[in-house]
Amino acid sequence: MASNLECVGLGVSDGDGLSALIGEALARAELLGEVAGTSVHAWQDPSGARLVVSTQERTVKDLLPSYAGTPGARLAGLHAVNDEVAVAHVVDADGETLTMLAVEVEQRRLLSAGKQPVDAEAAVVALGVDVTVHADEAAFAASDASLLSPGSEPGEPPAHVVEQGHPWPPRMGPESFISYGVFGPPEQAEAYARLHGTVLSAQRRTVALTGGSFVVARVRTVGFEVDLCLAAADTAELPRPGNVIGGTVFLVASVPALAAATPARRSWLPWRKG
Repeated sequence: MASNLECVGLGVSDGDGLSALIGEALARAELLGEVAGTSVHAWQDPSGARLVVSTQERTVKDLLPSYAGTPGARLAGLHAVNDEVAVAHVVDADGETLTMLAVEVEQRRLLSAGKQPVDAEAAVVALGVDVTVHADEAAFAASDASLLSPGSEPGEPPAHVVEQGHPWPPRMGPESFISYGVFGPPEQAEAYARLHGTVLSAQRRTVALTGGSFVVARVRTVGFEVDLCLAAADTAELPRPGNVIGGTVFLVASVPALAAATPARRSWLPWRKG
């Protein structure tokens, strides 16, 4: 499985490498806003790779790998459910709910400070920690990757499945989405999801800062479009339009409407890890 950093070409081998990466990013970062003594900084490479870093009294509190994606989701009722994750409805132009998602928001520190849920356009990024690519819908439907419970023995179909003529074993559709974080206790919610979708376009990108590379595919799934980022080591061949791609992803969203009206500025060094 790829790490979140590897999915945007920022993979490091150890703690020293991570410290160096954060230091370089902070030296070039812009300030998104400040809340309760915590500053939220965003660095973006020309490749589109991003790091969002929260600092407090010159100490790094957390970082979030991301990508400069294109808005493709209408979110309604976006609200924080714990310190890291927010939950929202994905709605159509008429406000009807299409699905729900749990996601880490780039501006999550700013969201947590708000009292009311937020309705806004968002660029959703899926970091492909464990995904596969299939030639088309038929190839996906015939693969184990489409099974509702991959890796498990489906056994014999229940009587009602046989009586009603439903296919067995149950499978995911080529454009389907399950956000694990919307189920269970909110305090335990994480931003992992199972996502499958149709590739609309794909590019290979090289990070100027590190020389690492990654692949980003624009993908249509149920209810929204997403930029799916893949580690170069997991993507020897560039996905093509019409391919079906998906698996386990980590969801990040950028919601510019949350950013405080704070002038951009250079960050500072030195810093220390929290």
